[in-house]
Amino acid sequence: MNQFDKLNNTSLVREDFISPLVGIVFLLVFFVLVFITYNFRSYAKSILFSNFSLRNLQDKDSSESNKNRKAGWWLTIFFLLVISLLIHNLISSSIAYFHSMTQIGNLLISFGVVILFYAFKYLLKISLGIIFNKEPLTSLLLNRLALKDKALGLLLFPLLLLYTFSLPLKEIALVLIFIFSSLYLVLKWVNGFLIGIKFGNIPYFYSFLYICTLEIIPFALILKYVSKSILSI
Repeated sequence: MNQFDKLNNTSLVREDFISPLVGIVFLLVFFVLVFITYNFRSYAKSILFSNFSLRNLQDKDSSESNKNRKAGWWLTIFFLLVISLLIHNLISSSIAYFHSMTQIGNLLISFGVVILFYAFKYLLKISLGIIFNKEPLTSLLLNRLALKDKALGLLLFPLLLLYTFSLPLKEIALVLIFIFSSLYLVLKWVNGFLIGIKFGNIPYFYSFLYICTLEIIPFALILKYVSKSILSI
């Protein structure tokens, strides 16, 4: 048997590393990004730059028009979609329980967990502001931190595309995602701590306790479950 016959008799197995359903979801999220950049390009660009300057943040607080509010909602939706896809990729590869589930089941769980957690944190912050008579401070805090959420979604999506669809760049993309996410969280925690002290006259201990309860502890729990994916590189 010659070499050509051996090649014909050898079964070549093609292993897909991404399911069509996940690919369709990524395509829909990409269409959302195209819609945002087409209709709210200047706002999206200013969101990225505003996170590097306190003055720009203050300008954002005083320049919210109806169009900007609509853009803000779309960017928040985009942020939640990106985080949901990131959580889906991490849990589907690191937690054995999800290996036996279908892709649509994993996606629904990822989207549901992210949306419910985001809504819970939002309602809890609103409730605390009402209980302690700090509604203006709560509104300022939510607006400032929402700007960082929107910017993170825009920064992570290209890296998430590389992590999902490019096997050679998968590990590098994961490292960059981890670095950007860690910097984002640290800046978010510090910003929230400083806002509470500067604008709310809140004691250091209560500001630190608040950040630990709503931000650091949930992040530590999530990191515990996805650490296999991060440490495996």
